[in-house]
Amino acid sequence: MEFINAEKVRNLLSMKETVQAVEEFYQEDTEDKIVSPERMHIEDDGNTSLLMPSYFGEYYATKLVGVAPGNTKLGKPTIHGIMALYNRRTMEPLLLCDAVPVTESRTGAIGGLGMKYLGKEKAVTLGIVGTGTQGWSHLQSAITVRSIEKVYIYNRTEEKADKFIEKAQKEYPYIHIEKTTPEFLVKLSDIIVTCTTSTTPVLPELPAEVWKGKLIVGVGSFRPAMQEIPDSVLKQADEIHVDAGGAFRESGDMLKAKDLGRKPEDSMSLKEIIGNSYKPDNTEEKLIIFKSVGDAVFDLVTVKALYEKLDDSAGMESSLSAND
Repeated sequence: MEFINAEKVRNLLSMKETVQAVEEFYQEDTEDKIVSPERMHIEDDGNTSLLMPSYFGEYYATKLVGVAPGNTKLGKPTIHGIMALYNRRTMEPLLLCDAVPVTESRTGAIGGLGMKYLGKEKAVTLGIVGTGTQGWSHLQSAITVRSIEKVYIYNRTEEKADKFIEKAQKEYPYIHIEKTTPEFLVKLSDIIVTCTTSTTPVLPELPAEVWKGKLIVGVGSFRPAMQEIPDSVLKQADEIHVDAGGAFRESGDMLKAKDLGRKPEDSMSLKEIIGNSYKPDNTEEKLIIFKSVGDAVFDLVTVKALYEKLDDSAGMESSLSAND
């Protein structure tokens, strides 16, 4: 069985296709077809190993990922992993690939769906804090679901920010993109995405009126010790929603939100948001937070779309060969 490397995965599956796959998954009646246990966390000093199995429909998938935040100082990616897809009935392996682009794509797609359902329909400005792989995937998803015209970025390492801008200008020459401070990023952006593994808030303390009309998509905080969003912002948010219920057990942002009086039952999951076609009213006046930590079934849906696209391509090639 061929191992599909990261470059090939990225070339085969677009962000638009991943957004569509996840959205259609939740538009179906899928409740009785899913088995998705909470992912296993193994902490090793500052590193984390994640084991994420899931079952849906005809498929079983598992992802094994290692997260090493200290790799940033070594000039290496912080996430490595492999993803395997199996026939659910026979347990025969169907596909093996690099898990990183799958994670990038599905996380970006989840954030993009948060933007599509919870953000202002006329949102044209995007702010990104953290210009790593998830910063890039959320640039892609924002452009997929909204007519983004301007992008403001902040990263602690300016060199990474400069490379991000250079790449973005090549990919999206019609969009204005520039570096700025976190303060100006918040003031200028309709949608704000945080993509860091910081243990202290990366968004600034600003007057309440500055946050009106903003959607914050929190992506980076996936462990209890991590927090990207300040207490004051968590406290004053008009609505807080999550991609999956595990966010309130895994993310420092959501654990802090609970400490500040937020009740998990007052938040909707992505499944509920999409299933109910929920759209907040009066978004120009509200501060809304959408927190994403991921769920194994999102990976399965993404790699399923990849496998079925490969299968369709193989069938087409076979048909063409037969006609020669």
